[in-house]
Amino acid sequence: MSNDGGGTDPSGVLLGGRYRLVERIGSGGMGTVWRARDELVEREVAVKQPRLPGDPEDESHRRAAHRLYREARAAARVDHPAAVSIHDVVVEEEDGLPWIVMELIRGESLHEAIRRGPLPPAEAARIGLAVLGALRAAHSVGIVHRDVKPANVLLGPHGRVVLTDFGIAHVQGEESLTASGEFVGSLEFVAPERMSGTGAGPASDLWSLGVLLHAAVDGRSPFRRTTPHATLAAILAADPPEPEHAGALGPLIQGLLAKDPEERPEPEEVARVLEGVAGERRPEPEPEPGPEPEPEASAPEDAVPQAEKAPPARRTLLRMAVAPLGILLAGGIWLGTSFADGTSGATGTTARKDGWVAHRTQGMDAVLTLPSRYLLLYEIGEAGDDRVMSVYSDNRTLSVQFTEWDKAPASPMAAAKETAIGREGHERTGGQYTATSFHGQEAVLSDVTYDPHGEEPVRVMRLVVRTDDDRMYQLDVQMPKGTPDEKKGTALFKGARGRLEIG
Repeated sequence: MSNDGGGTDPSGVLLGGRYRLVERIGSGGMGTVWRARDELVEREVAVKQPRLPGDPEDESHRRAAHRLYREARAAARVDHPAAVSIHDVVVEEEDGLPWIVMELIRGESLHEAIRRGPLPPAEAARIGLAVLGALRAAHSVGIVHRDVKPANVLLGPHGRVVLTDFGIAHVQGEESLTASGEFVGSLEFVAPERMSGTGAGPASDLWSLGVLLHAAVDGRSPFRRTTPHATLAAILAADPPEPEHAGALGPLIQGLLAKDPEERPEPEEVARVLEGVAGERRPEPEPEPGPEPEPEASAPEDAVPQAEKAPPARRTLLRMAVAPLGILLAGGIWLGTSFADGTSGATGTTARKDGWVAHRTQGMDAVLTLPSRYLLLYEIGEAGDDRVMSVYSDNRTLSVQFTEWDKAPASPMAAAKETAIGREGHERTGGQYTATSFHGQEAVLSDVTYDPHGEEPVRVMRLVVRTDDDRMYQLDVQMPKGTPDEKKGTALFKGARGRLEIG
């Protein structure tokens, strides 16, 4: 039997003594997809027939054949309702090529749906959420899809969404099969780091998801140009246009299309935004039963409303709490949401559409925005030097410290070179300091590693900004050096710095 490059039409052939080919239903760069009937269990299936370049003795032919084996192995390892199910792989005796037998999805591709017109943001979010689920399942077993595009997203009955065609999936840990100069994937959906030769990771699939969502709501890819060279240049250098019809998906799409993969939102944040736009909420865990709250004491009739009280100049202690709850310490001491001066110390928070949360500390003329999982750990104010400091953490592995001074105690460069809080006495084993600007204000960036003597090194990335009215702001992100959390810490710093508002 010949492959689809020419020769005999294989329709009607019984493949592997079991699968009867019925009709051709699709074609792509790596092969043709047939509707077939599994005569053993009497069900319809889809069979992918290989289309391979060159002679079977050619290196390119063998490389493409191995990709097909990888498609079956990779896709079969991904366990998710939105990932296509692989039933069987049949090796055709005549040429030794694998034919991949998979579930038959009746419907159309997302590419075909978009050709009729843009999708509403809620529908695009629903589809994106399913694709994201399949990608996260793939990433959890070390697989990067590398060809996320509308043509590989099938829309089945009952609202089902299926990501297919793992034929060029890269299994992490395996040697790449892509020869030098050979490109695999659909150009306009490929992340810039792949174009620049730095490889593909899970964040590359998130970029492709961002392009897919952009195309779904606006009806066209943001990077498509008239020539491949122009498309490549747009991916590497051009800022993507803001989608015109994305609605609440707009900020998320822009975040996914960040050139730096470390600046793209985490999958959990992407899921949270997509769920909100699609109207699909995760069930909230039921609260554990606790003691009945005591009735609040009524305020005296002549009490001054809190909003009319004069704000304190600066707080003098004060809070050690995981927002919005306090902590009950040994001995019954409650450190919670009140301060020594009697004012409320609750930090105002506002959820953003990109899944991050904006924090405004009382008395601080700035807004710090962090991923939603970061909670206030403690907050300190010192009247002596007019300093207010807030410290946030997710799991105490990474921490964020944000500080404001009414009057700058030193130059930004001198402040950048100060020891990080909690690192006094630790040796600096490396660091760099860069003078820069932040929204037109004088600023310094620093990146320093501290050796705690016997413990794992700690890396601190810092931004110091001095405003025109001589206030100073300092953002620190601390992370363990040389661990998987270090990459998360650098992405956290870049994301928080990019969203920081002062004044």
